[in-house]
Amino acid sequence: MLQDEIVEEDLTMADLMSEVEKTMAKIYRNDIRKATVIAIEENGVIVNIGYHTDAYLPWKEFSSSEFDKSSVNIGDEFNVSILRLDDGEGNVLVSKKKVENEKSYDEIEKIFKNKEIVTVKLKDVIKGGMTTTIKGVRAFIPSSQITDTYVEDLSSYVGKSIDVQIIEFVPQKRKLILSGKVLAKQKRLEKRLARLDELKEGEKYHGTVTKLMNYGAFVDIGGIEGLIHNSDLTWAKIRHPKEVVQEGQEVEVSIISINKETGKIALALKDIAHDPWKDVVANLKEGQIIKVIVTKFALFGAFVKITDGVEGLIHISQISKKRIAKPQDILSIGEEVEVKIMKIDEKEKRISLSIVAALNEVDSETKKMYMV
Repeated sequence: MLQDEIVEEDLTMADLMSEVEKTMAKIYRNDIRKATVIAIEENGVIVNIGYHTDAYLPWKEFSSSEFDKSSVNIGDEFNVSILRLDDGEGNVLVSKKKVENEKSYDEIEKIFKNKEIVTVKLKDVIKGGMTTTIKGVRAFIPSSQITDTYVEDLSSYVGKSIDVQIIEFVPQKRKLILSGKVLAKQKRLEKRLARLDELKEGEKYHGTVTKLMNYGAFVDIGGIEGLIHNSDLTWAKIRHPKEVVQEGQEVEVSIISINKETGKIALALKDIAHDPWKDVVANLKEGQIIKVIVTKFALFGAFVKITDGVEGLIHISQISKKRIAKPQDILSIGEEVEVKIMKIDEKEKRISLSIVAALNEVDSETKKMYMV
């Protein structure tokens, strides 16, 4: 009987020692342990990891993603990684964020290898680009890779969501670099092609002048740009599009042609269905005397306005009976003069005029005034 009691006591002692050995089990850095929240403090939480002493989990090591501290409760369970066996105060220091990141790294590796597209929200502007996160892991987007156009003010992109692909991933160095440039270019092209299919030649569309060049004006007509060549801005001859339109101006344009292979669109601001030159010329005849207004000068003569959209040229030899060095010696901009129509070239849309010939057909008093 006594022997049985001794045996039973030995078993109880053995069980107790076994439990003690479990609690005294060794832990090492980077070990993954199951943790249970047992206390919540201002700077972090105390967790039980099945060790002889509790572990401390600072808030900064709780998660890579944004979270609400009030959502953490006593009894919550999750895995943590051992950071240090002693934080200086006798506590084991652990990280929940590290476990999440290691899991995220595996997922990010798959995204990187499969060249998957990810939507991210841009956060902060730093030197050379912006930051964001993928699966809770911090990532960097160079300024040249945010989109397919130059971005002057990166802060305008803070809070915006864009599609990106991973172009470099080195988990050992925590290096994660993203790019949205190719995707933005592709999206712009798809949008352009879709818009091209909607547009029709000969139809009129509302647009906004985006840029002026020496040869014409670019106009945005709903997400796609077309060009109005100088000759299609107005029926009158101009040297620069700023004589007719300004950047930011809203205009109504007609589509002359669409090249779907190159994506180029030719536009017209002038009324292509109504050529004022033909109407005016129908009422003009060679040898006719008319009044015109001087609009601009050239080395070889003076251009004059016959009517809106129709110009004529007075050659320098036809401005005065005297030999002159330049048209400005006799004429001035805005001046009204009488001229004789010498030639009408309907094919080239040119009208040659002469003040000298007109003087020969006016009365003597008027002729004296011109001679003076």
